[in-house]
Amino acid sequence: IDQHALHERVMFEKLKARILVGNLESQRLLMPVVINISPTYTDLIEQTRKLFVRIGIEAELMGPGAIAVHAFPSFLFERNVEPGDFVLSLLDYAVEHGALQGEITEDEAALHKVLDMMSCKAAVKAGDKLSESELLELLKHQDVFERTGSCPHGRPTTIHLSLQELEKQFERR
Repeated sequence: IDQHALHERVMFEKLKARILVGNLESQRLLMPVVINISPTYTDLIEQTRKLFVRIGIEAELMGPGAIAVHAFPSFLFERNVEPGDFVLSLLDYAVEHGALQGEITEDEAALHKVLDMMSCKAAVKAGDKLSESELLELLKHQDVFERTGSCPHGRPTTIHLSLQELEKQFERR
């Protein structure tokens, strides 16, 4: 089992279900996170505003070369995702692919890409130690959600090897 890929899929499916109900919950910051940006990104702030609100990010321009993040998705805080780095990643993706602009309700692929980025950043990492109860909880979700055979990027979450295949790999048969 690739715990990162499986956790990423589970989080993606949970986020997708939550966003159908309404905007994701956000946490207001005591002090805004200020991000220095290039002029290329300045126009994106207004173009992506609806998307940002939908996913729980409140950000605004603070002059020609900076933006301030005032609120951030709660679940990303819980997973120790850095607001500045994440917002910058979203803006980088928008510049590279032009996929986050426009009405988000008309561009489900852009929304899925953002949810994918969120779930990837928040998922447990490959080397993280999980307790037995955390691992059991993750495995339980494997049967609850569809398409848990791969993460949103398409990487497999689980590989099945028979005892015979394993023995063959170790040249025991």
